[in-house]
Amino acid sequence: MTAAQEIRAQALEVAAGWSPPDAPDSWRLTAGLFRAIAAHDELLDALAVLPPDRLPALLASAAIRWIVQREKPAPLAGYFPEPGGPQPDFDSRFFPAAHAFFSARHGDIIAACHGRRYQMNEVARCTQVALGLAATAAPDQPVALVDLGTGAGLGLHLDRYRYQVGTLAFGPPTAALSLRCDLRGTRVPGAAGLPPIAGRAGIELRPVDLHDPRARAWLQACAPPEASALARLAAAVEVARRHPAPIVAGDAVTALPGVLAGFPPGQPVVVVDAYLAVFLSGEQRAELMAIMAGAARTRPVTWLSLDPLVPLGPTGNRSVQGLDLPAALVRDYQEQGVFALLGSRTFHSRRDQGRLLARAHPSGQWVEWIDAVRLAAPD
Repeated sequence: MTAAQEIRAQALEVAAGWSPPDAPDSWRLTAGLFRAIAAHDELLDALAVLPPDRLPALLASAAIRWIVQREKPAPLAGYFPEPGGPQPDFDSRFFPAAHAFFSARHGDIIAACHGRRYQMNEVARCTQVALGLAATAAPDQPVALVDLGTGAGLGLHLDRYRYQVGTLAFGPPTAALSLRCDLRGTRVPGAAGLPPIAGRAGIELRPVDLHDPRARAWLQACAPPEASALARLAAAVEVARRHPAPIVAGDAVTALPGVLAGFPPGQPVVVVDAYLAVFLSGEQRAELMAIMAGAARTRPVTWLSLDPLVPLGPTGNRSVQGLDLPAALVRDYQEQGVFALLGSRTFHSRRDQGRLLARAHPSGQWVEWIDAVRLAAPD
């Protein structure tokens, strides 16, 4: 498979995962944008010069939105929502408009990609992570929170948001941001109660300065072009600006030992990874686990992962955490499009216990609690 073909497959996989046939109409533009990218051979060939770890299809979608939100080209700009506004109607005329724009501006699109990285700061994923935290931590035991690949640090404030998952509601009633998530399937998560967060720190290769208007504009360009996603992002950015949290600049694997050592001895730590480990090599994931297992000699360390299967793409068949997966779940993933798995792996002394918790929509729209599949390392 050529690089252009791999980018096409990536774009189609994202379209299917974020906007399946039963998705609300407001997500049709998200799917349409990635399908338009997949259908434009000239743009795909131009994107093929980008390293695969830059996620060319996703990066291109952000670059396109970056240009569109700045220049407002007609008629294409009319399909994209503005922050605080409604979702515009979507119709088949989007595709010729997108094709014409890509043909005329593919050089500008590639130029916008150079020097930037795709940073998906979808705060709705905090609902899924919060459910995982509630399921794996004692509600009255303070924990330290580490967010790997934190971007703008929005995930570091998950205890400051309000959540509605089916009929289950939790979080501060007066929170500035309320997140809703559909509950699929027959299983219901247990009563949700988040532990007190006694310390928090993020790790990010290129931390985002939320006081920089251009940085905020790029975050907006990386968000799905869906009205509620833009509203969530704006509200979460304001929360993060009001409550600055430390973010360490560096590689997640390299920086993690120092961050863990910075918390008081004996304090339990929860390390959150939302769509980061899937982009690491097998060797890097093994090193990540070795770091957490080493730190667990003096404290419990839980790794909460929200990631697609590896290898990334439609052939994914393994959990990033090494958890056992039901064959039916792998089959659904390969046939129906990408979704994330929410899993936990807790290290303490020589113990290593894993649990598969849920499958989850890539943009936080739904969660399906599943029968626990456990992995226990020998003592």
